[in-house]
Amino acid sequence: MAAEILALADIPDDAVELCGGKATNLGRLIRFGARVPPGYCITGEALERVLREAGVEEEIAGLASGLDFDDFAGVEAATGKIRDIIVRAPIPGDLEQDIAARYGAMISDANRYVAVRSSVSVKNSAISSFPGMMDTYHYVLGARDVLARVRECWASLWTSRAAYLRHHKKIAHERGVIAPVVQLMVNADCAGVLFTANPITKSRGDCMIESNWGIGESVVSGRSMTDSYLLDKASGALRQKAIANKNLMVVMDDGQGQGRMEVPVPADKAGQPTLSEAQLGELCRVGRLIEEQFNFPADIEWAFQDGQLFILQARKIRDLDE
Repeated sequence: MAAEILALADIPDDAVELCGGKATNLGRLIRFGARVPPGYCITGEALERVLREAGVEEEIAGLASGLDFDDFAGVEAATGKIRDIIVRAPIPGDLEQDIAARYGAMISDANRYVAVRSSVSVKNSAISSFPGMMDTYHYVLGARDVLARVRECWASLWTSRAAYLRHHKKIAHERGVIAPVVQLMVNADCAGVLFTANPITKSRGDCMIESNWGIGESVVSGRSMTDSYLLDKASGALRQKAIANKNLMVVMDDGQGQGRMEVPVPADKAGQPTLSEAQLGELCRVGRLIEEQFNFPADIEWAFQDGQLFILQARKIRDLDE
């Protein structure tokens, strides 16, 4: 039996079907020296065991086989039932203890928060991601909340959007794999995305960066205005920049002491550049290294905390060759 939990640094390059594309790429990033928040992956084997030992596999398969994708309300109802089954399924004691123990070993007084993120793949397929389809949870605090968010990550394999996407791509539902990743939270001063080719013009000679204050959720969701930078990839020279009057940022929910919330950007920061020239140069340089290691133009999520650059995700830019 394959391992049910793997440290990110221990995930081999050929583990996409077990750990999903996100976790597998994080392992590759760590091995070639990128600064990645430490963490672990709860592999696809874990959810299979949970459902098998709970005796709910047939019930889920029955609901899945009965989906009529011309009946939106019916799909919403059925996928909601499947998510409820998954969330309620008991986690075997040894697996639950291992998830909690690894969280406890990873945190410190300096940082007790983690992010719980979804890493997905499709069995017997080259597909290794479904951008924007699965759920991510930020500023998760305590082993109990980690376990709850892991359950919700598992269940997000069965949102109606995910089910419709599999149907549209003619992927059998049972081939979907989800492997939650638990990582130390980066309490970002600013964050965003970096493309090592221009996704608009298709130019391979550009680095394109979008950024905002706070964690990167406001950038990837499109909920806020963002700063945009265009650099020459080879030299790192800045070609263009557009500094937005940024309206929203995503930060920890201080009132709850955990979780995230949207807040207005303070007036004295709204029109200020989120990145210095040195930070832009570092992003471009690291982006080039990632592209060289992965051998494809990369879509990279990043964050700066206290002047240090962290890489949160890297994947191939979609549709670049179309």
